[in-house]
Amino acid sequence: MRYFLFLFLFTASISIAEEYKKNEESTKFSGRISRINRIAKLIRLKITFENSKFLRKKDRVEFWNETYPEKRCMSYVEGRTSEYLLLRVPQYDLCINQVHASVGSYLHLYSPDLENGIGVAQDLVAILKKKHLALSARESRFKKEVSSYVEKMDALNKRYEVLRQKLEIEWQKELSALEEDKTQSYMQYKHTQSRLNELEHKLQQYRVHDQNLTEDRWSLDPKLYYRK
Repeated sequence: MRYFLFLFLFTASISIAEEYKKNEESTKFSGRISRINRIAKLIRLKITFENSKFLRKKDRVEFWNETYPEKRCMSYVEGRTSEYLLLRVPQYDLCINQVHASVGSYLHLYSPDLENGIGVAQDLVAILKKKHLALSARESRFKKEVSSYVEKMDALNKRYEVLRQKLEIEWQKELSALEEDKTQSYMQYKHTQSRLNELEHKLQQYRVHDQNLTEDRWSLDPKLYYRK
Protein backbone atom coordinates (compact mmCIF):
# COMPACT_ATOMS: atom_id res chain seq x y z
CA MET A 1 0.00 0.00 0.00
CA ARG A 2 2.84 2.34 0.92
CA TYR A 3 4.59 1.46 -2.33
CA PHE A 4 1.57 2.45 -4.43
CA LEU A 5 1.14 5.66 -2.42
CA PHE A 6 4.81 6.54 -2.93
CA LEU A 7 4.54 5.70 -6.65
CA PHE A 8 1.45 7.91 -6.98
CA LEU A 9 3.08 10.83 -5.19
CA PHE A 10 6.27 10.42 -7.21
CA THR A 11 4.31 10.32 -10.52
CA ALA A 12 2.23 13.34 -9.49
CA SER A 13 5.36 15.29 -8.55
CA ILE A 14 6.95 14.44 -11.91
CA SER A 15 3.81 15.55 -13.82
CA ILE A 16 3.64 18.82 -11.80
CA ALA A 17 7.33 19.43 -12.43
CA GLU A 18 6.90 18.76 -16.16
CA GLU A 19 3.89 21.11 -16.31
CA TYR A 20 5.80 23.81 -14.43
CA LYS A 21 8.78 23.37 -16.73
CA LYS A 22 6.56 23.59 -19.78
CA ASN A 23 4.87 26.77 -18.55
CA GLU A 24 8.22 28.19 -17.55
CA GLU A 25 9.64 27.52 -21.00
CA SER A 26 6.77 29.42 -22.62
CA THR A 27 7.33 32.48 -20.42
CA LYS A 28 11.09 32.34 -19.90
CA PHE A 29 13.21 35.01 -21.56
CA SER A 30 16.66 36.52 -21.29
CA GLY A 31 18.26 39.92 -20.91
CA ARG A 32 21.55 41.65 -20.34
CA ILE A 33 22.11 44.08 -17.48
CA SER A 34 22.69 47.56 -18.88
CA ARG A 35 22.58 49.55 -15.62
CA ILE A 36 22.52 48.97 -11.86
CA ASN A 37 21.30 51.37 -9.16
CA ARG A 38 22.34 49.88 -5.81
CA ILE A 39 20.80 52.63 -3.69
CA ALA A 40 17.37 52.37 -5.37
CA LYS A 41 17.74 48.56 -5.62
CA LEU A 42 17.03 48.71 -9.34
CA ILE A 43 18.51 46.92 -12.31
CA ARG A 44 17.81 47.70 -15.95
CA LEU A 45 18.03 44.95 -18.55
CA LYS A 46 18.23 45.10 -22.31
CA ILE A 47 15.72 42.55 -23.64
CA THR A 48 14.53 41.23 -26.99
CA PHE A 49 11.32 39.53 -25.96
CA GLU A 50 8.11 40.30 -27.85
CA ASN A 51 5.87 38.93 -25.09
CA SER A 52 7.33 41.47 -22.66
CA LYS A 53 4.37 43.68 -23.65
CA PHE A 54 2.27 41.51 -21.33
CA LEU A 55 4.41 42.41 -18.32
CA ARG A 56 2.78 44.97 -16.02
CA LYS A 57 4.07 47.05 -13.19
CA LYS A 58 4.55 45.08 -9.92
CA ASP A 59 4.56 41.74 -11.76
CA ARG A 60 6.87 39.23 -10.09
CA VAL A 61 9.98 38.27 -12.07
CA GLU A 62 12.56 35.64 -11.13
CA PHE A 63 16.05 35.90 -12.60
CA TRP A 64 19.18 33.78 -12.40
CA ASN A 65 22.59 33.32 -13.93
CA GLU A 66 22.76 30.49 -16.41
CA THR A 67 25.92 29.29 -14.66
CA TYR A 68 23.98 28.89 -11.40
CA PRO A 69 20.43 27.94 -12.45
CA GLU A 70 19.47 26.77 -8.96
CA LYS A 71 20.09 30.23 -7.46
CA ARG A 72 17.22 32.51 -8.26
CA CYS A 73 16.40 36.04 -7.18
CA MET A 74 12.99 37.63 -6.76
CA SER A 75 12.20 41.04 -8.30
CA TYR A 76 9.25 43.16 -9.37
CA VAL A 77 8.62 45.14 -12.51
CA GLU A 78 9.00 48.91 -12.06
CA GLY A 79 8.87 49.91 -15.72
CA ARG A 80 9.07 48.53 -19.23
CA THR A 81 9.70 49.63 -22.79
CA SER A 82 9.95 47.62 -25.97
CA GLU A 83 13.71 47.19 -25.38
CA TYR A 84 14.31 47.63 -21.66
CA LEU A 85 12.98 46.16 -18.44
CA LEU A 86 13.40 47.91 -15.07
CA LEU A 87 13.31 45.60 -12.05
CA ARG A 88 13.21 46.38 -8.33
CA VAL A 89 15.08 43.81 -6.22
CA PRO A 90 13.97 43.85 -2.55
CA GLN A 91 16.87 41.70 -1.31
CA TYR A 92 19.33 43.49 -3.53
CA ASP A 93 22.69 42.69 -1.91
CA LEU A 94 21.88 39.03 -1.34
CA CYS A 95 20.56 38.49 -4.86
CA ILE A 96 23.34 40.37 -6.66
CA ASN A 97 25.99 38.36 -4.83
CA GLN A 98 24.05 35.13 -5.24
CA VAL A 99 23.67 35.36 -9.03
CA HIS A 100 27.00 37.22 -9.51
CA ALA A 101 25.24 40.00 -11.43
CA SER A 102 27.00 43.08 -12.77
CA VAL A 103 26.66 45.44 -15.72
CA GLY A 104 26.87 43.32 -18.86
CA SER A 105 25.79 40.10 -17.15
CA TYR A 106 23.51 37.83 -19.14
CA LEU A 107 20.50 36.63 -17.12
CA HIS A 108 17.56 34.29 -17.57
CA LEU A 109 14.17 35.49 -16.36
CA TYR A 110 10.76 34.00 -15.62
CA SER A 111 7.50 35.60 -14.51
CA PRO A 112 4.48 33.64 -13.26
CA ASP A 113 2.40 36.79 -13.68
CA LEU A 114 3.53 36.94 -17.29
CA GLU A 115 2.26 33.39 -17.66
CA ASN A 116 -1.16 34.49 -16.44
CA GLY A 117 -1.09 37.53 -18.72
CA ILE A 118 -0.21 35.38 -21.72
CA GLY A 119 -3.02 32.98 -20.80
CA VAL A 120 -5.52 35.85 -20.69
CA ALA A 121 -4.13 37.18 -23.97
CA GLN A 122 -4.47 33.75 -25.57
CA ASP A 123 -8.10 33.52 -24.43
CA LEU A 124 -8.70 37.01 -25.79
CA VAL A 125 -7.00 36.08 -29.08
CA ALA A 126 -9.26 33.02 -29.34
CA ILE A 127 -12.32 35.26 -28.88
CA LEU A 128 -10.96 37.79 -31.36
CA LYS A 129 -10.29 35.03 -33.88
CA LYS A 130 -13.90 33.88 -33.60
CA LYS A 131 -15.06 37.47 -34.11
CA HIS A 132 -12.63 37.82 -37.01
CA LEU A 133 -14.00 34.64 -38.56
CA ALA A 134 -17.58 35.88 -38.15
CA LEU A 135 -16.73 39.31 -39.56
CA SER A 136 -14.81 37.75 -42.45
CA ALA A 137 -17.83 35.60 -43.30
CA ARG A 138 -20.06 38.67 -43.07
CA GLU A 139 -17.65 40.65 -45.21
CA SER A 140 -17.62 37.90 -47.83
CA ARG A 141 -21.42 37.81 -47.81
CA PHE A 142 -21.76 41.55 -48.28
CA LYS A 143 -18.97 41.54 -50.88
CA LYS A 144 -20.84 38.85 -52.77
CA GLU A 145 -24.05 40.87 -52.52
CA VAL A 146 -22.24 43.97 -53.82
CA SER A 147 -20.85 41.94 -56.71
CA SER A 148 -24.30 40.54 -57.37
CA TYR A 149 -25.71 44.09 -57.39
CA VAL A 150 -23.24 45.00 -60.10
CA GLU A 151 -24.21 41.91 -62.09
CA LYS A 152 -27.90 42.66 -61.53
CA MET A 153 -27.37 46.24 -62.65
CA ASP A 154 -25.60 45.05 -65.80
CA ALA A 155 -28.42 42.60 -66.49
CA LEU A 156 -31.02 45.32 -65.88
CA ASN A 157 -29.18 47.74 -68.15
CA LYS A 158 -28.97 45.11 -70.89
CA ARG A 159 -32.66 44.29 -70.47
CA TYR A 160 -33.76 47.89 -70.77
CA GLU A 161 -31.31 48.47 -73.60
CA VAL A 162 -33.04 45.68 -75.52
CA LEU A 163 -36.43 47.17 -74.62
CA ARG A 164 -35.20 50.61 -75.68
CA GLN A 165 -34.02 49.22 -79.00
CA LYS A 166 -37.35 47.48 -79.51
CA LEU A 167 -39.22 50.65 -78.59
CA GLU A 168 -37.06 52.70 -80.94
CA ILE A 169 -37.70 50.21 -83.74
CA GLU A 170 -41.46 50.38 -83.09
CA TRP A 171 -41.22 54.17 -82.91
CA GLN A 172 -39.48 54.31 -86.28
CA LYS A 173 -42.06 51.90 -87.72
CA GLU A 174 -44.90 54.07 -86.46
CA LEU A 175 -43.22 57.18 -87.87
CA SER A 176 -42.73 55.41 -91.20
CA ALA A 177 -46.39 54.33 -91.19
CA LEU A 178 -47.49 57.90 -90.44
CA GLU A 179 -45.24 59.21 -93.20
CA GLU A 180 -46.67 56.65 -95.59
CA ASP A 181 -50.22 57.59 -94.59
CA LYS A 182 -49.35 61.23 -95.08
CA THR A 183 -47.94 60.51 -98.54
CA GLN A 184 -50.98 58.49 -99.53
CA SER A 185 -53.34 61.16 -98.18
CA TYR A 186 -51.43 63.85 -100.05
CA MET A 187 -51.54 61.85 -103.27
CA GLN A 188 -55.27 61.26 -102.84
CA TYR A 189 -55.73 64.96 -102.02
CA LYS A 190 -53.90 66.01 -105.19
CA HIS A 191 -55.74 63.43 -107.25
CA THR A 192 -59.11 64.56 -105.84
CA GLN A 193 -58.15 68.19 -106.34
CA SER A 194 -57.27 67.44 -109.97
CA ARG A 195 -60.56 65.69 -110.55
CA LEU A 196 -62.38 68.56 -108.88
CA ASN A 197 -60.67 71.05 -111.18
CA GLU A 198 -61.58 68.97 -114.19
CA LEU A 199 -65.17 68.79 -112.98
CA GLU A 200 -65.35 72.54 -112.44
CA HIS A 201 -63.89 73.09 -115.89
CA LYS A 202 -66.56 70.88 -117.41
CA LEU A 203 -69.24 72.66 -115.39
CA GLN A 204 -68.06 75.95 -116.80
CA GLN A 205 -67.86 74.45 -120.24
CA TYR A 206 -71.32 72.97 -120.26
CA ARG A 207 -73.10 75.54 -118.14
CA VAL A 208 -76.47 76.80 -119.60
CA HIS A 209 -77.34 80.43 -118.95
CA ASP A 210 -80.96 81.18 -117.95
CA GLN A 211 -81.15 84.43 -120.00
CA ASN A 212 -79.30 85.91 -122.87
CA LEU A 213 -80.10 89.59 -122.20
CA THR A 214 -77.83 91.78 -120.17
CA GLU A 215 -78.69 94.80 -118.18
CA ASP A 216 -77.58 98.14 -119.46
CA ARG A 217 -76.71 100.32 -116.51
CA TRP A 218 -75.37 103.37 -118.16
CA SER A 219 -78.21 105.50 -116.70
CA LEU A 220 -78.00 106.82 -113.18
CA ASP A 221 -81.68 106.35 -112.63
CA PRO A 222 -82.54 102.75 -111.84
CA LYS A 223 -85.97 103.19 -113.37
CA LEU A 224 -84.35 103.73 -116.72
CA TYR A 225 -82.46 100.36 -116.53
CA TYR A 226 -83.48 98.02 -119.24
CA ARG A 227 -82.27 94.89 -120.80
CA LYS A 228 -80.91 94.77 -124.27
